[in-house]
This record gives sequence, structure tokens and C-alpha cells, in this order.
Amino acid sequence: MAKQSTIFNFFNKSPPPVSKPKPSPSPTEADVPSSVLKSNSSPSEQAKLAAPKSNKTPAKTSKKAAKGGFSKLFGDKIASKKESVSSPACPFSGGALVWAKLEGHPWWPCMVVPQPLSGQQMRGRGKDQRLHVHFFDEPPTRGWVSTKYLRPYTGSESSDTKVGGVFFSGKPVIRRAMELADAVLAHSPEARLQTPMCNLPSDEEEEEDMELDKSTLSEEEEEEEEEEEETKAKAHRRSTRAAAEQGNKPKRRRIIVASESEGSEEEFRPDKATGSSEEEDEEAVVSSTEEEMESEPDSPIKPVKRKRPVEQPSATPKPRAPQGPSRASPMASTKTRLSAFSAPDNVEGPAGGAEGGVWDHEKLEWLQAGRRKDACKRRQSDEEYDPTTLYVPEDFLNRTTPGMRRWWQLKAEMFDAVLFYKVGKFYEMYHMDAVIGVNELNLTFMKGSWAHSGFPEIGFGRFSDVLVQRGYKVARVEQTETPEMMESRCKAMARPTKFDRVVRREVCRVITRGTQTYSVLDGAPAESHSSFLLSLKEKAEASGRCYGVSFVDTSVGVFHVGQFQDDRHCSRLRTLVARYAPAQVLFEKGNPSTETRKILKSCLCSAMQEPLNAGSQFWDAQKTLKQLSEEDYFRKSTQEGVSLPAVLSSMTSEGDSLGLTPKEGYELALSALGGCIFYLRKCLVDKELLSMANFQEYIPVDVELEKASGSSSFFAQTRQRLVLDGVTLANLEVLQNGSGGAEGSLLQHLDSCSTPFGKRLLKQWLCAPLCNPAAIEERLDALEGLMGAAGPAEEASQLLKKLPDLERLLSKIHSIGSPLKGPEHPDSRAVLYEEVTYSKRKIADFLSALDGFKTMQEVTSVLAPVADGSQSKLLRQLLSLRSDRGEGLFPDLSLELKRWDTAFDHQKARTTGVITPKTGFDPEYDQALSGIQACEAELQAYLERQRRRLGCRSLAYWGTGRNRYQMEVPDSVAERNVPEEYEVKSTKKGCKRYWTREIERLFGELQSQEEKRDAALKDCMRRLFYNFDKNYRDWQTAVECMAVLDVLLSLTRYSQGGDGPMSRPQVLLPGDDSQSAPFLDLRGSRHPCVTKTFFGDDFIPNDIAIGCPGREEEEEEGQEAGSGVTGQAPCVLVTGPNMGGKSTLMRQCGLVVVLAQLGCYVPAESLSFSPVDRIFTRLGASDRIMAGESTFFVELSETASILLHGTQHSLVLLDELGRGTATYDGTAIASAVVSELAERLGCRTLFSTHYHSLVEDYSHSTAVRLGHMACMVEKESDDPSLEAITFLYKFTSGACPKSYGFNAARLANLPPDVIQSGASKAREFERSSISLRVFKKLCRYADQAAVDGLLFSSLVETISNL
Repeated sequence: MAKQSTIFNFFNKSPPPVSKPKPSPSPTEADVPSSVLKSNSSPSEQAKLAAPKSNKTPAKTSKKAAKGGFSKLFGDKIASKKESVSSPACPFSGGALVWAKLEGHPWWPCMVVPQPLSGQQMRGRGKDQRLHVHFFDEPPTRGWVSTKYLRPYTGSESSDTKVGGVFFSGKPVIRRAMELADAVLAHSPEARLQTPMCNLPSDEEEEEDMELDKSTLSEEEEEEEEEEEETKAKAHRRSTRAAAEQGNKPKRRRIIVASESEGSEEEFRPDKATGSSEEEDEEAVVSSTEEEMESEPDSPIKPVKRKRPVEQPSATPKPRAPQGPSRASPMASTKTRLSAFSAPDNVEGPAGGAEGGVWDHEKLEWLQAGRRKDACKRRQSDEEYDPTTLYVPEDFLNRTTPGMRRWWQLKAEMFDAVLFYKVGKFYEMYHMDAVIGVNELNLTFMKGSWAHSGFPEIGFGRFSDVLVQRGYKVARVEQTETPEMMESRCKAMARPTKFDRVVRREVCRVITRGTQTYSVLDGAPAESHSSFLLSLKEKAEASGRCYGVSFVDTSVGVFHVGQFQDDRHCSRLRTLVARYAPAQVLFEKGNPSTETRKILKSCLCSAMQEPLNAGSQFWDAQKTLKQLSEEDYFRKSTQEGVSLPAVLSSMTSEGDSLGLTPKEGYELALSALGGCIFYLRKCLVDKELLSMANFQEYIPVDVELEKASGSSSFFAQTRQRLVLDGVTLANLEVLQNGSGGAEGSLLQHLDSCSTPFGKRLLKQWLCAPLCNPAAIEERLDALEGLMGAAGPAEEASQLLKKLPDLERLLSKIHSIGSPLKGPEHPDSRAVLYEEVTYSKRKIADFLSALDGFKTMQEVTSVLAPVADGSQSKLLRQLLSLRSDRGEGLFPDLSLELKRWDTAFDHQKARTTGVITPKTGFDPEYDQALSGIQACEAELQAYLERQRRRLGCRSLAYWGTGRNRYQMEVPDSVAERNVPEEYEVKSTKKGCKRYWTREIERLFGELQSQEEKRDAALKDCMRRLFYNFDKNYRDWQTAVECMAVLDVLLSLTRYSQGGDGPMSRPQVLLPGDDSQSAPFLDLRGSRHPCVTKTFFGDDFIPNDIAIGCPGREEEEEEGQEAGSGVTGQAPCVLVTGPNMGGKSTLMRQCGLVVVLAQLGCYVPAESLSFSPVDRIFTRLGASDRIMAGESTFFVELSETASILLHGTQHSLVLLDELGRGTATYDGTAIASAVVSELAERLGCRTLFSTHYHSLVEDYSHSTAVRLGHMACMVEKESDDPSLEAITFLYKFTSGACPKSYGFNAARLANLPPDVIQSGASKAREFERSSISLRVFKKLCRYADQAAVDGLLFSSLVETISNL
């Protein structure tokens, strides 16, 4: 058992039977456990299961028995012709498109095709059945795949290929493969088979060519061949026994494990496998290095490393009870060795090894729920209980092995984390962590009564990311000393105990969803958008709430710190979490109010939320500033005694020169930053992130609105942005649709960016569009310039696609080169067995960054002529070098890139994983080389002097290593007078070798210089990265320029690719062009995200005019002609039938304004408007169950925010306010809100309603205009089942007489009886309502002294209707 454990971590189940054995498993068949076939039996047990198959032909059993157990364990080499004929029907026909999965690799789009050489399409039968497939790749490849790993391919737009789907992958090669598969998806299977395919033989087929194809032999030939094999087997056993008698050990079969790293291939031997016993773990340490093969990481067919045939070891068959006809059984020694790689009998739960199906850790009383205590011995019922720690009794620790004792100590410190515990070359998972590993990662339990699983070191990135994305916290525990270092430490101790005789292990990294940095161990990120870690602190005030926030994107290293006042609805906090969606939230225990906690629970239900203890973990402002000062995080940026970045320095008191006192109004912000820093320190990434000194002050976008003294001064501010709060972002589906996905959102339609950092910038722009007309015009000029140069723009886009995520790479390079992450960080002491692989990844990332900046220069050279010939100032700023003209912003990187081109041999470093700097680049390395050359020159000069002194020209140095520089003197010379200072070091026939004190001194100096050289070379990569990071501002500026250019190109493609006319919006300041009031004049507009109606027809364009003066004549003509609603009234009441398009029209208006102020062309014939400072929406009906808020309460809360924060320049979209309560209450509230918006605020408003009494009340108001979505009614009747209603989706003047709700009921398939009953009730309600209106008009008529003809005619019309 002790020698099986570590190997089990890799082989999670027994090797499945295959059609032909291979001397060395290919990387596709010997990958990490997550993709191994689910077999619960060992190889020997699988041989038992194979007995019935062999018993079907009893006549040949005796002849086949001599083959031994391997044929039953691993299957026959080649399936017979008879088997192939009797195989079941093929599940997929030729030309079918499928998803195929090879073990250890992702799902890949493929096509079922016949084998090009033999025409065979299927092999084997049962669970050995395989199909021949063509992998869509460049160049194409092919291979045999088990039918159990085939799924139908339905296209790249299916839900399974989206984020969270079974076949989702962000790798470019797989996305490209899906494009190739989509290209032939519409073709017939026969046409698909005409696709050019790979005709080269695969590795498996090359091996088969070297053997005789048994499937073509007759039965007689088969029998003859079996007899020959039996004779050879007997001769082989005799020769093996003879070798054993002579003392020679038989050769062992080598298990070649396919590493997940690029070009890493580990070799494991069962007799040297790391054991589960911790004492043996520490004694049996593997210190071997293997040759590495470079292989393409994503190709589904991997090259197989050829191995020579391995002889079978000799042994006598183990006797067993006869069961039916006799058959061959595995040899005893073979079974013993193979059992080391077998899976337990039951891998699905503890029943395979634990007594009664219960693991050992589940029997511990102090670990049971309800009896558990934290590190301070507080029970779970205690209010101060800390669930992140665990109390482990000391007597229990003393009974465990040394290695397991250390595991329990670490688990006690971070009970809420899953420990990846390094043992040798594997990360082991024990007890409750092992259960998680099996359930979440598809690992396999090892045999034994205690839960135990694991995987190789190289698989850390993949397995850790799976757990982190599922909400777990992962702690990586590394060995931080070698066995030699452990022995030296124990020798220095007086009386070391058994607990001392174990290599040290330390937590080197804690990873959560909010603290991922994507280091070389973690792998590449799955998505380009940012994930934030948010720290929040609240203070209740009389006027509302005050929040201090600090949030950081750890993959980039940008901190945002701010403090702001908020209303009772937490509008600004909702906007914050919508714009910067946090993956993890930190808060002080007991600090957030109940209302805030409800908001976090409802708005961030998928985010991790972790409370921190006040004071010790969530620091106050003073402690935060003290920690920043003491830790010296900003050593690199310290200038003239200033230790804090400018943003943080502005938050400290001006009277405190030391910067240890917070400024008034920033106490909560600095306290929130303290909680964030503590957590980053706990995760061991604080120094690498804070040392970037990249801080920005967070100011809510609507704060400037309150400070603005007038409209002109407000809109003239370049940095001012359009306010889109969280409710508006959700209601307009700006970032995601109502289901939480990206499909159909405005972001998805706009985002065709080529770079990840461009995608992140577009999202920021979309959440905060511009307000300044001059800034909007600059973006529109840039788009116009790019649209006029389609060729260069397309070439630039193709170049941008080659860029890696440089923003994250700069952060990664800074982390590697940071001097703060020095010897005191445990990661610097970690013993990594894949060190060369990680070094290669670091160098590949670095060289990728250099190539990316070279590509940026190509982009600027391609678009520079476009910028020079354009009127766009923005393009000239982005594409002109900073030194060329005053307005250029792009830094000149030519000299710096040229310097790095000659710094070291790039290809050699990429291949070896070691950077050897060239002369003149690294002073420390150059100084060490100069010292070595000087010492060697002195030694050579000394040798010349001794030659002259002894008169022997053949005198030379001899030796290697520490025995170098011994003077070899011939005996003929040595027999004469040899100087006294010569000391004999060694002799050989014909000469003696001497040392002198001078040689000893010079050799000592040489060794010292060589040690300096080796130390400089070892730290060379860090110093080079640090040297590169010194120009971080220039590199970052270049990235920012390319990000802006990428977004502009994306907006250009949207502006050119509309389904209808796209127009350039005209933005006018209030007061310009004889316009004094805010207005919106939109002609022929379409929805930016909808191109077809629900019924598949083309989208109907509409005109919307709000607050447009001087158009009374046009309005009258429009009413006569049935055109769009026009006029000067700031508020428009929108009516129309159910499902007539009212909500779509309102969303369309809001999104068009967002696009226009983003600086993009809009889907309309024309658009002229004055800037909007804020868009408010009250659309749809939904409750917030998690926050305890009803549907009507949500409606009123959103309406209250509108009335509280709205200004004259706002755009308000209100949809059916008041429907969540009684009709009279709802009508009254809606009427009051319309009056407030139209008469007091005077803001541009679209108010849709089904309250026709409300429409009648405002039919003669000068501040309100009427409009409706037109429809055509055929066969109008009292019986709603006879009415035929056609939606015209056209916005016209006037009010809609009815809502036609029964038409919607009929479309929803309500029972006809219910509809008839409802229609009858509706007529009664309508008659009562008309009677009430007649009575009101009669009263008004009676109160008037003079007769009003208009009122009289209206009264007569109402009575006639009644």
C-alpha cells in the first residue's frame, strides 16, 4: 500500500481494454485522471470479466491459453475480421459531424470518415468500438475515437458551446475548428466527404504496418501463427529463467505518463513510486530529470514517442480455482506490479476501502457538525465563531505521521480552503478535500480507510481553476526544502524528533475567484473580462448611507478607492456592482446594514461573500496607512521622500507629513482598502500587486451632476459621463440579457474587438458614455476617418488579432520581476519539479509581449497615413509618436525593443528555459564574467612563468571541477630540482601533479567569481523582467492607445454593418441653434439589437420627437397623415395594444441615445438631440425575493429614484407604472408621477400606460403629448374570439381606444369560456366608467357660466358612446 499511493493519483482507474497494446501510451491515452474511462475494476478483475468472451470458442482455448494474461488485460493487438463483421451497426454514418474527445484533451469538432487507406470506418465492438474521424484542424488530422466519446455536432451557436456548456472552450484553435465545421454544416454528408482530408498514416497505423494484419488471415493461418507464438513464449520463459539463475533481473515495464506541460514527459517506476506513508514520502525523494519533447499543446492527435519492445518478466502462473473452460491468467509478478496502478474496487465512494462506507475523518467526533470548534475553541453556536479555522486536538496530532501532522496544522489555519498538498511530484488531497476532488474533479479515491486522491504537479492550473470557478478557495502547499536541507537542519538541532525529520511545507498561494493573477502555474484565463475583488464599508447617516469602497482587478493590478454618499435605495452602490461586477465581496462583520446585505444577496447572488473581523482583519483607516508605510510597498515609486501614490496621498491629512492620518471624508475608503490589503496579504499576492502603485479614485458618475452650476458648465466638462445606473443597465440589457447571458445585449452586438484589453475598455465606455458634445464629435470624426479607409482599417484589425493580452502580461512580468517578492516569500523557496516548464512559460510570455509591441508599431505605420489625412484629432493622438508632434500620445518604443532584441538569444531561451544575457546588458553578470576572465588570465600567466622557471614547455594544467588547475610535470623534470612550494596533489605514470599557494589563491578567487556568475544567472530572469518593468508607464500607454484604437475599429464595423441606414448623430448643447430646452428628434429609428420582429418580419422603423419646438405645422400634418409623434411637449404618453411594441419602442429610444453619446453611428435616418445627463428606466415587472421586496415596491423604489435624482436633461422611460396595486391606487400614482415629470422636472419622458382615464385627463395638457402603437382591427365585435388584430408596430399620434387584452389572452391559449366571461365583465366595467365620466362632465358643464361648445360636443359624444 505504501508504494501505491502516489501513482494512484495519476491513474484514477485501471487501463481500459484497447484493440492493440502500445509499448508506450500516447499523450492522448495516458493523461491526467479527469478524462480516464470510468472502470471500477483492476486489470486482474477485468481479465475475469473477459472470460465469457474467450469461452465462446472452446476449441481454440487451449491454444490461446499459452499467451498469458496480457492479452486479456490489454486486449488483442488487432481485431479479427470475424469480429468486425459481427459488430453492431455504426452509431454515426459517414460524413456525420460530431464532437470527439481523446483522453486528456478537450472536445473537438470532427467528421466521421472512412479510413483513407483501408476504407474501414469502424473497429471493434462493445466498449472497444471506435470510429475513424477527421479532426477539423490546420493542417487536418485524423484518428480513431471510442464511440462513447462521440456526441452530435449542432453548430457553434448551440447552447452547449456557450460559457458553462459542455463543449465551451476559449482556445483559438478550437474556435477555429468550429468555424471549419460550421462551413460544411449545411452540406450533405456526401458533399462533406469530398472535403480535403489527411491521407498520412497515423502513428498507430505505422505500427500496424510493421506487423501482420491478422484480420486478413484465415482460421488455419491463425492457428499456425498461434502455435508459433506459443513456442516463442516457452523459449522466452526458458531464457528468462536462465537469466534469473545467473543473477540478472528481468526488465521492468516502464509506465510513461503523458505530462500536460508542453514537452514534459515523466517516467514513473512502481518500485520507486512515492508512498502514502509520510515517513516513506520524505525518505524516497525522486531527483531525476527527464528529456522533454516539444509538442503542440492543442492538437487532438499527439506524436507518440516510440519505445523498443519490452520483454515480459518471468514468473509462474498463479493457480486459481477452475471456472469453466481453462484460460490464460496473468503471471504473479506481473499482477503484483500492475496492481500498483489499479483503481480500487469502488471509486465512487468510501465503500471501496472504508469500513461500513464511512471514511476515517467522518468518524472524528471533534470534526462533526455541531461539535466543531474554531482555532480559539469557540463552538459553532458562538456568535464569534470563525468558520475559516479549526481546532485540532493536540493528542490527535501526536498520533499522526509527521507529514499528516503538518497537513492537519495547515488545515486548521485555513479550514475553508481546499489544500493541494505537495508530496514529491504530486499534489495530494486528503480526507474532506479528497472527497471534493473526487466529486468536482473526477479524480479517484485510493485504496484505504482514509480518503485520499491527487494529481501530478503539472495539472495544478487546470484542476485549481475548476474548483475556483465553482466557488472553492484553493491553497497551494509546496515543499520548501529538499531532503538534503532537511538533513542539515536536523543535524544542527540538539535532539530532533520524528516530526522534525520531514521536509518543510508552506502555503505559497491561496486562490479565490476574486484574487486570480494567472501566474505560470495557474494557466491562461478563460475569459477576457475583468473579475473584481470588492471591499465594502458602510456608515449610516441621517440623510442616507455613506459607503467606502475599494475594488481591484488582480489580473491587471489596478486599484479603485473611493467614498460616496448614497440614498436609501442604494442607487450608487447598485450602479457600482453593475458596472464593476465583483466576483468576491469582503465586508466587516456586523458593519453592513440589513438593507445593504439584502442588496448584496440579491444583486450578487453568484459572488463569494466573506466577512472579516473588525480591527484584526478589516483594518481602520489609521492602521491601513500605518501598514502601507511599514511594508514599504511603493519602494520603486518613492521619489523625494513621497512613499504613497498620488491618489492615496490626496486621501491623507495635509497637516500630517508622515501620511498616517486620513483626510476627512476618506476614512471609510481607506478602511475598505485596509480590508482589501489584508485579504491580498492572506492570499500572498499583496506585494506583487501593490508595488505597481496603480491606484485610481472612484467617483460615482452622478456626483458631478450635483456639483454642476448650470447646463453649459456641466456638459462642457470633458470627463463628465452619462449616468447609467444598475437598474438602467439591466432594463436596457446593455451588458447582458434578462437571463444573465450576453446574447442579444448591446455589448454583444457592438463587441467585435480583436484584443482582450479592447473588450474590457469597450465595456467601460458602454457603462459610462460621454456627455461633452466636443468629445462625442471627436470619436465620430475618428469613426468617419476609419470608415473612409476600409483597407488599412481591416489590415490593422488583422494585426491587432495577433496581440496577446498585454495588459495582463505586463502585470505578470511585474510580478515576476518585483524585488519585493524576495526570499521571504515562500514561493521563492518552493521545490518545483516542473521548473523548466514554468521557466519556458515565463520566457514565452515575455517574448510574446515583445512581439506584441512590435506588432503595435506595425499597426501605427499602417494607419499613420489615414490619421494624417483625417480631420480626427483623436486618431492623430493615438497613432502619432510622442516625439513627432505635440498631440501624439503613442510612445516611441523602437530603441527599447531593439535593445531587448539583442539582450539575449531568444530562440535558445525559449528552448532551454534559461536566459543568458549578452555582454553589456546585465551589469552583475558582466562583472562576474570579467572577474572569471581576469582570474583565468592570471592563472595562465602564472603557468607561463612556471614553464620558464622549470624550462619545460609541455607544462600544463590538468583537472576538472574542484580538482582543476593542477600543474602536470613530467617525471624527467620532477626528478630534477622542483621548487619547495610545489605540493603534490596526484600522480600518474610518467608525471606528477602539483599545486602551489599562488594557484590555490587564484583558484579560490576564480571559484568565488564563478559562484557570483551562477547566482547572477539564476536571478537573471527576475532582473531582466524588473529592467523591463522600469518602463511600465510607456508600455502601459502603448496598450491604452491600442485599446482605444481597437474599440474605435469595433464601432466602425458596427456603424458600417447595419441592416438599414446608419446615420451620424448631431449633438447640440441646450441654447445652441435657437434651442433653449432639451429635445430629441429621432427619424426612422430601429432597435440596435433587434433586426426582425417576433413573427420574422423586418423591423419597422419609427420616429420619436420629444420637446422639439417650431414643428406645430409638421405636427398637424403628421396627425392627418398618421406619422410619428412630434411636438414640443417634454412628456409623451404611449398607449397601444398588448404586445404592440410599446416596451420595445422605449428600449429602442434609450439604446439609440446610449449609442449616440458613445460616439457611434446610430440605426436611424437621422438623430438630432441635446445631451442627456442620465437615463432612468422603469421597465418590466419583477420582484426581489432575496431582498424581501414585492413587485410593486420595486416599481415605486425605481420611480422614487427617478423623482429624486432626475433633472431637466434626463431621459425617463416609464413602462406601465401602478399595475402592481389596485386600479384606482395605480391610476392615482401614475397621474401624480406624470404631473411631476412633465410640469415640475420638464425632462424628456416616454410614459406607457393602459390607464385610459389617465390619457383622457392629460389629453389637453400642453406638457403632455399622446402617441400610440398602431394596430388594425378586423371584424370588431363584442365577442373577442371573432376579432382579428394585426400589429402594425408603428408609432403614431393620438391615443389608442382600447388595449385589446383579450387578444393577448387568446394568443396565450386561455380557455374560451374564461375569455367570454372576462369580456362580459369588461363591458360592465366600461359602462360604469363611461357613466362616471359623463357625470363628471355634466358637473363641469353646470359649473361654467358660459356655454363651451367644445365641452358640449365632447359630452354629447360620450353619452352617445354610453
